[in-house]
Order: sequence, then structure tokens, then C-alpha cells
Amino acid sequence: MFFAHETAFRVLNVPYPAETQGPSIPKRITRLMNMGRSIMIVIVVAMAMTRPAKAAGPSSEIFAMDNGVGRDIWSPERQASTLSEIGFDGISYDYTNPADLKAWLAELGKRKLKLYGLYFGVQLRGEKPLPDGIEEAVQILRGTDAVLWVTIASPEGPGDYEAQAVKRIQEVADLAASTHLRVVLYPHFKLYVATAEHAFDLAMRSGRANVGVTFNLCHELAAGNGRRVPDIIRRVAPSLAMVTINGASDRPGPGWDNFIKRLGDGDYDVARVLKALADVDYLGPVGIQFYGLKGDPRETLESTIHVWRTLTATAGAR
Repeated sequence: MFFAHETAFRVLNVPYPAETQGPSIPKRITRLMNMGRSIMIVIVVAMAMTRPAKAAGPSSEIFAMDNGVGRDIWSPERQASTLSEIGFDGISYDYTNPADLKAWLAELGKRKLKLYGLYFGVQLRGEKPLPDGIEEAVQILRGTDAVLWVTIASPEGPGDYEAQAVKRIQEVADLAASTHLRVVLYPHFKLYVATAEHAFDLAMRSGRANVGVTFNLCHELAAGNGRRVPDIIRRVAPSLAMVTINGASDRPGPGWDNFIKRLGDGDYDVARVLKALADVDYLGPVGIQFYGLKGDPRETLESTIHVWRTLTATAGAR
């Protein structure tokens, strides 16, 4: 590690005074050389001070949620090849069964794409809190960087379910830890864990180091938190592991029509979200939400990657 003044010389490819062979150099020339180097330091420091501050923008890794990649219609081969051709880094899948998971991983692997998250729900009540086959799926995911992307369902009937929610999170976290995987809570409007802040509180209470949280733009908007997005991101930043964004308008509409639009559509300032992420030095992946969008999936994916690159280029992330 260099001190600032040493770094200035090395950036300019000029020998630092200690590195010059001084004994054979006349003193007057040596003084002139040192004066020149001092001037160079001033110039370099001035240039550094006048450079723009770090631009807002998250990590450049972008993935598509499978609800925008021909879910239940396209083959795993078509999904993976389309994402690779367009320029996505990978995908998240809604868990179905271990056989499907193997097929997804095989096609992604051929194209060096990532599986970012395996999405499934956990029940707070009942004898089967986890979906069938999830233990085998966790074994299949060993050695990948995928996360268990977990929602917490709303139980029937009133009651205080916080302790039960913590217990369920601990159970899933311990299962994930058996294969060195992480759990990332997925807040979902109208489910028990509906906001990033609630997810963060539960993650902290779980006491498990492999539990993180997601910031989902559409679900925060649905919860009425559109104006508080920067504050929410700052609060959950210590455990923030995943982010999803999309185009939107911050007002109620039919269904999800306003809260989920194609990236680039709607009047909500998504760049504000990217700025908030940059402010907390978020370096994780960003997923794109497509739920309920109409039209040709490939066209939507192509439009999305174009808007994403424009947003991140403007923010200085790429």
C-alpha cells in the first residue's frame, strides 16, 4: 500500500526521490528535480480532487426472474440460450422439483450462466412447512452460488407468529448451511413477511449468519413505501443480499399493473433506487421482475437489457 504522495509518482511513472541515484547528480540539478516532482504531486492531487464523486449504481450482474422467461412454456434450453444471447448473467427459478432443477442447472452450465435464486415458500403452521423434495434440491445446489429465496406464508387466523417465523427461518438456514448455501428472505405483499424491514428484523433475530434479505421494489410500492425507499435500503443494508426492480408507477391500480411494468415504463424513478444502492455500497445481483407483463417475452427481455444498460451507464456502474 502506497501513501498518497508515493502513489502520485507511480501513477505518473516517475521515480520517487528515494529511488533516484543521487550521489552522482549535482546538488542544483537534484533540487530542480525535486521541485519538478513537487509540482507534479500538486497537479495529480488537484486532478484527483476535481474528479466526479463515485457515480450511483449497483453491481453490473443482472438476472431475470423466470416469470419473464417463458415459465411453463419455454424449455430450459430455450430459456438459457435466450438469456445468454440477450446478455443476462442468469436467472432465478420458482422451485418445482429436483428433476427440473437438474435440467435448469445443466442448461445454464453449458452457457456459463448463474442460477441466482431458488424461490419457494415456507409455511408457519402445519406438519409440512417446506415443499416436497427441497432437501434433495439443497443437495443438488451444493457448490453453486444460488440462494434459497424464501417467502413466509401468512397463517390462517390471528395470533403472534414472530417466534414461529424465527424458528422456521432457523430451520431453513440450518438446512442450507449443510451444503454451504445461503437463505435470503423474499418479502411479498400480503404474505406474513411483506416488507424488507420486517424481513431484516427476523433475519437479525434468527441469529444465523447465512440469512440475508431482499429489497423488492414492487412489493415495497404495494406496501405504500415508495417515498421511503432510500431509508429502507439504508436500514436493511447490513443484510441486503438480493434486489429486484422493474418499471412502475407509485399509485394503486388494477392488480399489479402499476407496481409492475416493463423496466423503463412508468413514472417511478428507478434511478433513485440504484442511487440508494450505490450509497450503501451494494455489490450484489439485481433481478428483474416481470410478473403479469403482457407481450412477447423475448422482446421484453431485449428491451429490459437495453434500459438496464442505459440506467447503469448513466449511473456510472458500467
